[in-house]
Amino acid sequence: MITNARLQAGDTSTSEPIRFEISSAEDLGTDLSPPVEDSSVDLIVASTAAHWFDMSRFWPQAARVLKPGGTVALWSNGDGCIHPSMPNADSIQAALNEIEEREMKPFFEPGNVLTKNLYASLPLPWTLEPRVVDFDEATFVRKLWGPENSEEFFEGGGMEIDLDRMEKVLSTASPLQRWRDAYPDAVGTERDPVKMMRRAIEKGLHEGGVEKGKELIKGSMKAVLLMLKKKA
Repeated sequence: MITNARLQAGDTSTSEPIRFEISSAEDLGTDLSPPVEDSSVDLIVASTAAHWFDMSRFWPQAARVLKPGGTVALWSNGDGCIHPSMPNADSIQAALNEIEEREMKPFFEPGNVLTKNLYASLPLPWTLEPRVVDFDEATFVRKLWGPENSEEFFEGGGMEIDLDRMEKVLSTASPLQRWRDAYPDAVGTERDPVKMMRRAIEKGLHEGGVEKGKELIKGSMKAVLLMLKKKA
């Protein structure tokens, strides 16, 4: 991906060409040549990633590289859920929650919990010990999307897909991958949590009046954005 990004950027005409590098969140450029300089960055963005960071090491590095008044923006999607407009939505969602709790929760890691609770417990500069005093707590913003907040994360509302595609989407979840690593002989069978979820959706849709062969699922994505500034 880095190689392709460099190729796409090509030869820029600006005085400050685009630079693509690989560094951990905990190093944040100190391991590069040349390194990312102190107080040189306007904005740090992490997309669906901060739940895997060691935040006790990330925040001091973020404070180091940000300019005074610079911003950190961390966002992630949380759980997908059945859109309230779907037939039998509440019953289907309850069945999916039960399958996840029974089959997949034992394979959750701390990062999965952080995304599930929409970063409510993500360590912040003022919750660490020792505190990272460079950030202004008064600038902190936590923005939520999802049915409970009456604001969709996806432009245009929920996303409607067929159940084959839904299986592919669900199969990307890391707890599901760990479940499949633990039970390789059950992958793709009726014991597979993804198959269980499909059957629960089919049952709920049929009970809600949807004809067999016309099953579509409309999902709504929960998401969160955290923003805060370095003290000026």
